[in-house]
Amino acid sequence: MKITKIITAGLMLLATMTATAQERYFTPLGRMYDLDMQASVAQDTADRVLFTAMKPVLVPTDEPLPIAKPELSTAQWLKRHFFDDDFLQFSSDVHAITVNPIFHFQRTYLRNDKETELAYFKRKYPKADNDGDKFYFLNTRGFEAFGRLGKKIYFNTEFYENQARYTRYEDSIINVMRGIPGQGFGKAFKDDGKDWAIVFGHLSVNVNKHLTITLGNGKNSIGSGYRSVILSDLSFNYPFLRTDLNFGKFYYYVLWGYMQSDHWSYFSTHETGESHYKYASYHVAGWKPNNKLELSVVEGVMWKNTNKDNVYKYGPNAMMFVPVIGLPLASYGFNDDNRVQIGFDVNYTPIKYIKLYGQYNYQGKNRAVSTKDFRGYQLGLHWFDMTFGNVNGLKSHLQMEYTSSIISDGRLSSDFWNYGYPLTTLNVVRGDIDEIYIAAELEYKRVAVEGLWQHTQFSDRKSLTLRYMLNRKTKWNIYATMMSRKVEFPNYDYDNNMLVIGMAICPQNFYFDF
Repeated sequence: MKITKIITAGLMLLATMTATAQERYFTPLGRMYDLDMQASVAQDTADRVLFTAMKPVLVPTDEPLPIAKPELSTAQWLKRHFFDDDFLQFSSDVHAITVNPIFHFQRTYLRNDKETELAYFKRKYPKADNDGDKFYFLNTRGFEAFGRLGKKIYFNTEFYENQARYTRYEDSIINVMRGIPGQGFGKAFKDDGKDWAIVFGHLSVNVNKHLTITLGNGKNSIGSGYRSVILSDLSFNYPFLRTDLNFGKFYYYVLWGYMQSDHWSYFSTHETGESHYKYASYHVAGWKPNNKLELSVVEGVMWKNTNKDNVYKYGPNAMMFVPVIGLPLASYGFNDDNRVQIGFDVNYTPIKYIKLYGQYNYQGKNRAVSTKDFRGYQLGLHWFDMTFGNVNGLKSHLQMEYTSSIISDGRLSSDFWNYGYPLTTLNVVRGDIDEIYIAAELEYKRVAVEGLWQHTQFSDRKSLTLRYMLNRKTKWNIYATMMSRKVEFPNYDYDNNMLVIGMAICPQNFYFDF
């Protein structure tokens, strides 16, 4: 009885401290959040400018502090903050803070090829319990906190603690890379599993209406597609400094990062397995004349850090800190050890709800040893409401995307693929990629059905997902997915049908579709 009173009193206290919804200053890179942001921009007919090429998108707010708070009973608080809003929110005259849980609990059941799967685990992990059917799981717990201090300072932080046992096709690639794609290195968990943690964080200062400076540890991406041929969030986290400068319809972003390759076995320079780190810089110049068109020119540089004997020798190049687009290309060209890429990104909304997008990237040759140019391009379409707003309560989305990229000459891979990971982890097996990606979703009254077809010359993935959105704001959802995956590549041959069930709140993308 005493415990019940304590819990009730605690909830009532939280209710009195809770404010109305605080909007995010950083739009998360997670696909659900990103598509909501893109859909909002594609449907906005007002003459306003929100630049979306560089992500996460930063959206300052002038909402006064403290944020007004409604009077809620305990039952109202529970309903609102579990199912309709962020979990905990606090504000005063000088700050506003929102806290949400992060979790992803998932089980995967193979429906075929169980004997081959079990034989792999018996051979690879002889000490593990390999009797009977294997079951595969993901267990992620964490939290996120975001908010602002006054009108100028914004922040967010995310922490993820993870354990997992992966299926054979995932586990085999992870063992080749000796790292979890896009998440870094872990330790063994119960003989045949993995255990690792990830931390994200940003601190941003809105200097004035033209300039924002962000210091962070996390990921950035460029483009509107599922993939990017310029810079992707498939990378491992890295410390970075970013400046966002805008004047009316023009913008100029500069990103400095200290990127890490998690292709451990290919890019190790010590017997202990220490991975390469490289300094990188990106310059993005863009123009958005109206709410229909956005054009960006991108220059990226992966700066040299080793000598000819592959020994760490070079610190940051002084030119890295000169934020002038085109200067590295003019100084080094495309085939220097300081690797330069030039890219273009375009977004066009011909009519409300429909968005066309594309990218092109050129990197020259891999030093002087290759006769093959490294380049990539992408064409895609988003249709954000297939009824053009004529059915109330129905949320729909169709995405069709084609991506082609030359990432390897059969011996060496481009530095940008190894550190910025614009495409899939197939570059671990040094294969160029032509990919078709088609996804469709219908959601009505929190119930969603999603279909996916993803095809490359090496793989074919199809899935059908039934999802229930417990909280549309935090993206808390439960799901069941039927998936088939076929991979045919030298030393990688899989043909699996599987049932995946889970529950998640996860602001980031984590990819396993190599």
